[in-house]
Amino acid sequence: MTIQTRTTELEAVNTILSTIGEAPLSTLTGSLPVDGTMAKSVLNEINREVQSMGWHFNTHPKVTLSRDSGNNTIPLATNVLRVELDPYLHSKTDFDIVQRNNVLFNLVTNSSVFTKDLENMKVVYLLDFSDVPEQCKRYITIRSARVFHDRTLGENTLHKFTLEDEARALVTLRQAEASTGDYSVFDTPEQFYTIGRK
Repeated sequence: MTIQTRTTELEAVNTILSTIGEAPLSTLTGSLPVDGTMAKSVLNEINREVQSMGWHFNTHPKVTLSRDSGNNTIPLATNVLRVELDPYLHSKTDFDIVQRNNVLFNLVTNSSVFTKDLENMKVVYLLDFSDVPEQCKRYITIRSARVFHDRTLGENTLHKFTLEDEARALVTLRQAEASTGDYSVFDTPEQFYTIGRK
């Protein structure tokens, strides 16, 4: 009996290659054929794109971002995709932060120097493909296959088929997100400002 496992990066790349009739790879290490290298590159690109949206599985809601003791900047790890303030703790009149060159930048003060550490920050991280849920792997794989196919062969009748697959995979991913995220309309910053205004 075969034990079923979650999708690996190698399986995803081989799915992508199958859309143009290429033979599957046995490994992703060492020297790869041109199409294999391109398929892996597209998979990484779409993985970043999808995770940049911010999902329950790659969002940490209560992160403390500490200042560098040497220059009082707040450095960000290279896998940080987005940082958001907690509107309950940090006023928009004092902080309007963006990412610049792996540090936080405050648009209100026009500076990357901070006078305090920032607590309870919401941080969206870029995870390895192996660390994302199966529903997300499926969506990333199908979207990558469509993009790869379009870039190598152009649009044709197969393109319509993979668009349908991609739409179904996105629905499945959103259903999983809704199930695990425990979302409420009262959790959004917009609701906080509406309820809190005088």
